[in-house]
Order: sequence, then C-alpha cells, then structure tokens
Amino acid sequence: MPTASLRVIQNTPTLREMTADRLREAIFTMHFKPNDRLVERDLCDQTGVSRTCVREALRHLESEGLVERRSNKGLYVTVVSPAEAQQIYEVRGALEPVVARLFVERASEADIKALRQAVSHLASAVSGKPVRAYVQALEEFYDALLRGSGNEVARRILQTLQGRITYLRTITAAKAQPGRRRETLALMRAIADAAAERDAKEIARRCATFVERSAAYALQVLNAELASASAC
Repeated sequence: MPTASLRVIQNTPTLREMTADRLREAIFTMHFKPNDRLVERDLCDQTGVSRTCVREALRHLESEGLVERRSNKGLYVTVVSPAEAQQIYEVRGALEPVVARLFVERASEADIKALRQAVSHLASAVSGKPVRAYVQALEEFYDALLRGSGNEVARRILQTLQGRITYLRTITAAKAQPGRRRETLALMRAIADAAAERDAKEIARRCATFVERSAAYALQVLNAELASASAC
C-alpha cells in the first residue's frame, strides 16, 4: 500500500512568520533597542495577534540570537558583547574569503550583475537616514556573493548568524560617520571589480581586509557602549 505523501504545501507565510518578521524589523530599526524588555502582553497589543503567536515568534527570534531569555526576568533584546562579536567576525573572516574565491570560479554574468546592482543600491543609501536601507544594501551584496559561490553549506552556516550579523551592522552603521560609509562603498566596489575580473586571489584578500576592518570598528563601538553603560 503506497505511503501517503507528507509534503506540506505553503504558498504564503504563516501568522507566526509574519509576526516574527515584524518584530525582527522592529529590532533592526531600533524601535526595540538592545536591553529593552519584551513583554508578551504589550507585544500582543502592538501587533494585534494572539499571545501564542507572539510567543512562537519570540522563540524564533531567540533562536536567531536577537532575543535572550534572562533567568526569572523574562525576554530582552539581545546585547551583543564584544567577545561574541569577535567570534562572529572570526567565523566571517574564515568563510567569506573562501566564498569569494568560489564566486570567482562559479558565478554567472547574472551573479556579477547582481553584485554590481547591490553596490549601486549601497551608493544610493550611503547618505540616507535611517540606516536600514544602507544595511539592506550590504545584505543584498553578501546574498549575491553567497548565491554565486554555489556553496550551500557555507550559505547555511552564515545564515544561522544572519540575524546577529545584521544586528551588528545596524548598531555600527548608526554610529558611522559619512566618511566611513563612503569608504565602505569604495571597498565593496573594489570587491565587485575583483569579481568581474575573475581574480580569485584579490577578491579573497579584499574580503578578508573588509571583515578585519568591520571587526575592529564593531569592537570599538561595542566597547565604548559597554564603558558608557558601566559609568551610568
């Protein structure tokens, strides 16, 4: 007797997914700031969905590292420590140059065009406020790089960190002066140029340099915030 199909067809996001998306965006736009307490009852009132739905959405955000549960105190927006940030950048520093090399070897012309388009979007967002469009353009750039690399394992590993990577980008981008953003744009453009020239060695070097620069600035920002909080 044939086994019944277990396939689940889902063409639209669930209410839980939509709630998680809305709360995630609220964190990325700093509507909810680091160390803010998240009260289920208040979130139900703000989102208009049930407590069960909010609770499931919060569990999902907790798995992404954007929300943390504190013993006997409830749920809070994550505060990324300098030590955790350092570890995240260490993973990026190990994987992204390899991904970039693979992009040079495997990417189609459409992939290179997508990388160029992301740079164009970043250029449009460099001077904008708030910083969300700027951060989204950086995400678009790295999404294109990962797709073109053809390495799904590396992509899945980095996706597990995606929430915290975006969170760190949001925090640091909010502190960055226009000159630093313009420098970031120039570095992204240089990575795209190396991709178009199919220069594997150079693109790996440029990606490694960019991650090192990002890590140094993030640690500077986080240590300054930690010192400020300790002084209060």
